[in-house]
Amino acid sequence: GMGGGGKTTLAQMVYNNERVVRHFHMRIWVCVSDDFDVQKIVRAIIESVTRKKCRVSDMDLLQEELREILSAKRFLLVLDDVWNENEEKWYGLKDLLTVGAAGSSVIVTTRSKIVSLILGTVESYELAPLSEQDCWTLFKKRAFKSAEEPQNLVTIGKEIVKKCGGLPLAAKTLGSLMSLKSEQWEWRSVLQSEIWEVRGDGILPSLRLSYNHLPSHLKQCFPYCCLFP
Repeated sequence: GMGGGGKTTLAQMVYNNERVVRHFHMRIWVCVSDDFDVQKIVRAIIESVTRKKCRVSDMDLLQEELREILSAKRFLLVLDDVWNENEEKWYGLKDLLTVGAAGSSVIVTTRSKIVSLILGTVESYELAPLSEQDCWTLFKKRAFKSAEEPQNLVTIGKEIVKKCGGLPLAAKTLGSLMSLKSEQWEWRSVLQSEIWEVRGDGILPSLRLSYNHLPSHLKQCFPYCCLFP
């Protein structure tokens, strides 16, 4: 599904569900992103289970430790935000996970339909966009922190929500942004911004608007985060 559509949030709800917690001997969460390095993923799994820093660099030793950890254990592994479309890398990882007990499960969140086709053991689930009403509910919880909803802003707010494209992250991000603005002209300025004309991922205009309205000292934090990840 599209970025900001709620894939990670849904996976977190499953991961933390009481029945799921009771069913699996261990639960493991790994954020993969665009760097699908099997060695890094194996190390992340080991660190998640042991809760200790893994300093082993030899792949054979890592595989041996992973097998010891997962052997005969029913585990749930979540690989979040996966971009890799290289089948060979997937097979390399899948082979390492076969030592778990029957009933072990792997959940993968991805924007790529190709990834879901490669994995293909269970039918993939594509998240549908939220309804306009659900988006409005998310938006107003952030935008109007008090119970009162100023009517002069509600009408504009609903027009802003229409531009969210059913993406929950967009609705929440814009709601947080508008909570800092109380004047009607400020809301209209966001509604009429040229940023909405930007093509590409549906979440980008919302995130860019939120960034553009940050104080200058907070904007400076982003380059620092790039330098020191």
